[in-house]
Amino acid sequence: MGLAELLPNLLATIAQLEGHGSANEANTKHHVIEPLLRGLGWNLDDFNEVDREFRVYDGTFLDYALRIDGKPKLFIEAKALGKALSDKAFIAQTVNYANNEGVVWCVLTNGLAYHVYKSNEPVPMDRKLLFELDVKEMSSAGDSSDVIERLQILSRSSVQTGNLDTWGEQVFVDFRTRAALASLGQQPTSKLIQVISGAIEGPPIDKSRLSASLSRVLGGLATPGATGALVGAPPVPGPSSAPAQPSGGVKPEAKAIFDIAHHTNGKPSAIIDLFEQIDAYAMALGDDVRRRPVKYYIGYFVGKRSFFTLELQKTKIYAYISLLPDEAKPWEPSEMRDVRKIGHYGMGETEFVLHTSEQMARLRRFLEMSYLRNRK
Repeated sequence: MGLAELLPNLLATIAQLEGHGSANEANTKHHVIEPLLRGLGWNLDDFNEVDREFRVYDGTFLDYALRIDGKPKLFIEAKALGKALSDKAFIAQTVNYANNEGVVWCVLTNGLAYHVYKSNEPVPMDRKLLFELDVKEMSSAGDSSDVIERLQILSRSSVQTGNLDTWGEQVFVDFRTRAALASLGQQPTSKLIQVISGAIEGPPIDKSRLSASLSRVLGGLATPGATGALVGAPPVPGPSSAPAQPSGGVKPEAKAIFDIAHHTNGKPSAIIDLFEQIDAYAMALGDDVRRRPVKYYIGYFVGKRSFFTLELQKTKIYAYISLLPDEAKPWEPSEMRDVRKIGHYGMGETEFVLHTSEQMARLRRFLEMSYLRNRK
């Protein structure tokens, strides 16, 4: 049975377990997690592929060790339906099990939510989270394609071919690279200026102008707020200011402007990575671009006009673009929506839902269109 057919059945099973008061850990594993593992291509009848109650370094037991060629490649620690996966003890337990056994990837799940961690990444425990998903998103969105796409990264074939490793490398290493480039851009060394100057075509650019350009181009690659959030810094409210007006009739609840960390703190690294890609692109569109984080969203302005806003969620980013739907071509119904008559935070007539880097080129096209239209 494919995931598209399996997931509705699992949601029905979950509802039954919860309705009968039987949502304990044993039932969660047997009726929810194990059918999903089978749907992802893992053979639960083969001890060399799926090892239940795997003994770890301190003599305790992990729920599942998933093996490739007999070697553990993915650990899964299961909790009962309804258990909060944000519990730091659960996170530490799962990540430490994997790290001490030399297993890079581990999953903490309660049958509905799946949190995927990279155990050996040199960041604080809660920032080892690559991504998370919630199976209930399928029913609320009415479309299982996004949930299925993210679940597939945990499939046997994906783990075997290294897709999970590749994505983790892209997110974690690229983030640190952007942070380093941003630091160099904000305070470029004479050697860097010399190298860049030698690579620039056409007439030479004097050092002061080139230094200012590097600060603009590279300095925005990793914002201080986002960097702080990545290493576990708490969100810090910024100075008070008048808020941007909400769209669609949604009333704001606060007048304070917050920093970037307010939006990135507690988000998976994959979401922070997507945000930083969008942010760097938007800030490089022109010297007239301004970023304004408020409580529920981050607004991007050209002059006094908003050309798009971002709302960061744990599994996706909503971009509300100041383009009429008939201007936003080509239109992709699977990732775009006309929100002129739908309430939402921020400003923009066209909604674009971003899940993966593969969508970035399409989103950038619309952001540039909106920037050019609204700067007039």
